Amino acid sequence: MSEWRSSLRFTLTRTSVLRHAPEESGVYGLCNADQWVYIGHTSSLRKALLEYLRGQMPYVLQWQPRHFMFEVLPYRERISRQKTLVAHYQPTCNRKIHSAGGSS
Repeated sequence: MSEWRSSLRFTLTRTSVLRHAPEESGVYGLCNADQWVYIGHTSSLRKALLEYLRGQMPYVLQWQPRHFMFEVLPYRERISRQKTLVAHYQPTCNRKIHSAGGSS
C-alpha cells in the first residue's frame, strides 16, 4: 500500500501538533497545497514535528509546508513504510537530501 492509511491532514502549527501528534514511533509527511515537501520517520512523531516548527529542518522550512499527516508504526515497520511513501509521493526535500547525502 503506497497511499497514506488515513486521509486526515492537520494544520502544521504547535497547537495542532500538540493536540494530534502522539509521542509514538511512526512516519510523518509535511506538505503544502500542491506538493509533498518531506516524508520522514521518527521515534516520536510529536517531537519531530515540534523540532521542525522550531526551525531544526531549514532545508524543509524554505518550502513552507502547511500541513502534516502521520501513521503510528513500530521501528521495523516505519523504515520500510517511509521508503514506500517517498517512492510514491517523491517529496521535494527527500530527493534533495538523498542526492546530497548519498546513502541516507
